Amino acid sequence: MSNLITPIKNGFIKSLNLILLLVKIIIPVSCLVALLNHFGIMEMIAGFFTPAMALFGLPGEATVALLLSFFVNFYAALGAITAMSLDAQQMTVLAVMIGICHELPIETAVSSYTGLRIPAAATLRIFTALLAGLLLNLIYTVAGGGL
Repeated sequence: MSNLITPIKNGFIKSLNLILLLVKIIIPVSCLVALLNHFGIMEMIAGFFTPAMALFGLPGEATVALLLSFFVNFYAALGAITAMSLDAQQMTVLAVMIGICHELPIETAVSSYTGLRIPAAATLRIFTALLAGLLLNLIYTVAGGGL
């Protein structure tokens, strides 16, 4: 019986540590985005990026989540997303784009060990994320917003 308790205890402790790490990232970023909303800064960001983000069926404020995912990490983007009002279509498009192109500095460095040059890897991932977002939005638009 004691052979079973030790791995469960270790797993529980590792899980708690991971939860604490995620809380340290998600809550501050979510609060920062809420503050940006409160002071109208998010509106300015959204207004500037709205024309480009419309290609993906996303509001301009989704730019913040994309940039956080590209250059910080997935969890920072998640913190930003929690402060936004996105419908299912927008959330799906954004999630696909983030899933393809997240943590560029780290993952492009890792991919360089395969022989792929860092600028090529970053460009490929950004282009693929943008193309996937564009195509997914097009599919949603043609299908009438629901699949």
